[in-house]
Amino acid sequence: MGSVTQYIGDIDGMNESVAAATEEQTAVVEAINVEITEINALNLDVMPNLESTLKACSDLEAQTAILNRLVSGFRI
Repeated sequence: MGSVTQYIGDIDGMNESVAAATEEQTAVVEAINVEITEINALNLDVMPNLESTLKACSDLEAQTAILNRLVSGFRI
């Protein structure tokens, strides 16, 4: 009977260790979730700036084509 009690005590200790590890992992997962949410919010903020930059690049490319056409008309 004593060995059974010992095994039950050992199992109880293991269960406590597993519970503690599970709590730690839950805390880490929650922290990761917060970070992912913040990254997603930053990405949403960046999108309008990216679209604006792409439009500016497109406009610059069109102006470059016009300038090249005008400059090619000059003869030295």
